[in-house]
Amino acid sequence: MAKQIFDISSKQGAFSLNKDLSPYDMPPSFFSDAQNARFVDGKAGKILGHSQVLGTPTVAPLWAIDFLQGSNSLWIYGGATSLHKITGTTHAAVTRSSGAYTTLTGTSNNWCGGVLGGVLVLTNGLDVPQSLTQTGSLFTDLPDWPATLKCKAIVPFKNHLIALNLTDSGTAKPFTIRWSDAIPAGAATNGSDTWNTGSAASQSAETSISSAEGHILNALQMGNELIIYLEDSIYALNFVGGAFTFQIRQKFKDTGLFAKEAVVDLGNGSHVLMTTDDVVLHNGNSIKSVIEDRVKDFLFGEIDSGAADKTFLVHNKHKSEVWICYSATDATNDFPDSAVIWNYNDNTWSTRDLPSVNYIAKGVVNPALANSWTASTETWEKSTLNWAQAPYNPVIDSLLMCGTNDTKFFLADSSTTFDGTSFLTKLERIGLHSGRTDAVKSVTRVFPRIEGTGSVNISVGSELQPFQGVSYSDPVAFEIGTDFKVDCRVKGRYIAIKIESNADTQFDLSGMAIEAEVVSER
Repeated sequence: MAKQIFDISSKQGAFSLNKDLSPYDMPPSFFSDAQNARFVDGKAGKILGHSQVLGTPTVAPLWAIDFLQGSNSLWIYGGATSLHKITGTTHAAVTRSSGAYTTLTGTSNNWCGGVLGGVLVLTNGLDVPQSLTQTGSLFTDLPDWPATLKCKAIVPFKNHLIALNLTDSGTAKPFTIRWSDAIPAGAATNGSDTWNTGSAASQSAETSISSAEGHILNALQMGNELIIYLEDSIYALNFVGGAFTFQIRQKFKDTGLFAKEAVVDLGNGSHVLMTTDDVVLHNGNSIKSVIEDRVKDFLFGEIDSGAADKTFLVHNKHKSEVWICYSATDATNDFPDSAVIWNYNDNTWSTRDLPSVNYIAKGVVNPALANSWTASTETWEKSTLNWAQAPYNPVIDSLLMCGTNDTKFFLADSSTTFDGTSFLTKLERIGLHSGRTDAVKSVTRVFPRIEGTGSVNISVGSELQPFQGVSYSDPVAFEIGTDFKVDCRVKGRYIAIKIESNADTQFDLSGMAIEAEVVSER
């Protein structure tokens, strides 16, 4: 029979990773495997890496937040027993004057918090919450907070602080919420009754979600509501004023949060969260899965059950992505070392290796590089910047990785390497058959449509039966911009293509054509 061309492009559907459907039955635009790749604008390519920024941390960073103190743009980060600030690349301790905090090592706790009226308020779940004002040089115990009270999370909402999942005098109250009196801007307290629930002069009150079985994990604002996430359900806190101040009502009964930090705000009136068996998008009224029949089975099968509580989500707004970061089996010190990434504009999925991070923060990251090529640590060819392009955008949040295992901070999407080390990108699709599962095909040439620099290695393989195991030909180096085809001699009912790159360069695949002919119909 005559040779035919079987073309694959995003016109058949957006390029994306799909590890849940059978590769022998899913559309050809899906990749059955991908590593350190990104699928965007109808193309599949190498994801950007990360580089060290902000100097060397004093302690291994477990959590971080950006904080504007006066005109100074700071990063605040928490270690196992201390708090620190970064001014430029200078690190300084800002732990309370009374000394170290209860260690987080060996616990499931971590720092969390936010800014209310210019005051940064944090908790580690084990000690009294901490506050740092606009003029403060060190954190202090949150003023007028009850000495015997602890909370797993504390969240600014309206002009109040909301404390969640309490422990009072050693007694756990995991279904309980307490809110403060209204606190003036610039202050950490409104006086001695700020947290006094028994004072008629204070709006402070405490309530429990009596119908809940799962513990309260976290809360995140959505419009005029504070969405409260429990292990098995979702509630909303609404400001009603008057004698009640706030009112709680249930939103979703059978959907809960997988881990404390496994939820993000997209900034458009919707949240993405990981539940115990799904990844969903909701707007407070309706909820839907975004991962079903894509990578759901893969994701939940990858997570180390012993480190599931370390799973967290981060919103990479600049790339229209949500990163689901988790500890795979045998992750170093159980720190998250892998991410499944959802591009919500293109509805595509991909994966990325992580440098053992306990948390990824959002904010303005200035890597303290001059806007010149002489200041760069990378060659002109390998740089991800254009000529005279600033290494950061002061109005766009970047992702700051807490490289806990390495005691470093990394700026994501800032390099073609992983902190100076080359990394592998792989795109693979098995089970291609052009509609003829009965026929044995002979593949003689593949025509990849790739833009970028450097070269990639392309292997062509085949199987006679589904799940038999692919036999690949030796990889062929394909020089981007010079070569236009890969010659091969492969026979089988099901064809496989694998594209790999260890080079410190970028590439994007927009499609490929496979030249084949039927050589047997038995």
